[in-house]
Amino acid sequence: MTDVALQEANQAFGKQITAQVSKITGELRRLETLLSAGMVDRRVLAEFRYVIDRVRTTGWQVQTWLEGDEQSLSQLLTQERVRVVTTLANQLASDPEMQHSSCSGLTSLHQAIQKLDKALQVRQ
Repeated sequence: MTDVALQEANQAFGKQITAQVSKITGELRRLETLLSAGMVDRRVLAEFRYVIDRVRTTGWQVQTWLEGDEQSLSQLLTQERVRVVTTLANQLASDPEMQHSSCSGLTSLHQAIQKLDKALQVRQ
């Protein structure tokens, strides 16, 4: 692929992302009106808020990087993932249902936490 073709592909992709963000922004504004009625399951709302926060934070990180922040985007995203995992781990640890639940995926979660623990020990 030539440099010109690569640049054109990047511009087309950028336009596609911009259009999608604009479309989603309009939908979120309409959803805000609907949410104010309060007729939504609390757990669904909590998950929605979590996802919105992740998107907002990622958007901020990309914007910061595009504006010339010296940290690399991958470093910013890694820091955010660490923050999110820390928050989720603390929430799970304090969730009363976790102690009395036979929730599927707990074995996989435990294995992933063990792998993370080993990776963190290497860094110390």
